[in-house]
Amino acid sequence: MMQLKSITALSVLSLAMFSQTSLANEPLQIDDRKHSFGLVTGVASGEYKNSRSDGDGFAQAYLFYNYQLFNNFSIELAYTRAKEIDDWDWDCDEVEDDEKWVCTYEDDSDPLFNLPANELEMDGFVFAVKGHLPISQRNSLYAKVGAQYYDYDFGYDDNNIIAAPKGDSGTGLFLEAGWQYRWNCGIGMNVGLRYQDMGDLTFTSPNVGISYAF
Repeated sequence: MMQLKSITALSVLSLAMFSQTSLANEPLQIDDRKHSFGLVTGVASGEYKNSRSDGDGFAQAYLFYNYQLFNNFSIELAYTRAKEIDDWDWDCDEVEDDEKWVCTYEDDSDPLFNLPANELEMDGFVFAVKGHLPISQRNSLYAKVGAQYYDYDFGYDDNNIIAAPKGDSGTGLFLEAGWQYRWNCGIGMNVGLRYQDMGDLTFTSPNVGISYAF
């Protein structure tokens, strides 16, 4: 909850600063390239129906296209996917009458959120408004506010245990804020903090990304 408040406060503050910058006589701009696309990755911590038990460790990928509408404001379309990070337990034994070791592993994943499940997969589509606050020619702060259509399923050893559409698909809030840097060649990088509200399930994740503008 504190992370959500921090992200919301940062987003509101950033958008207010963006508005002041846009109203200035000569607003600072990074460049005038209208299109960009990129990939963002991160590891999310999750909460499901107020249970955070073993809610850490969801790998996320975020593939996006961004179009700049006017100075320092753009719209973004994205596809996002998340999956739990498996916990593998390695066991190594020395072979008798031999100097070799043999190692085996097994899935030792704990149940997720006190459910009879150790797997989670999520797909989503995001539409967001993105504001930029340039702080130099190549550096800027950014904030995103948008909506995400999500669809997630819990499972145990590849068997679905929560069937759609009961509580596992819909539209929720998407927030992100962070810092980005872009070189003259159009390649950029970003570091941010994201919050996703998916009904009973929420994700909070630090993330890093790379993009290209043209």
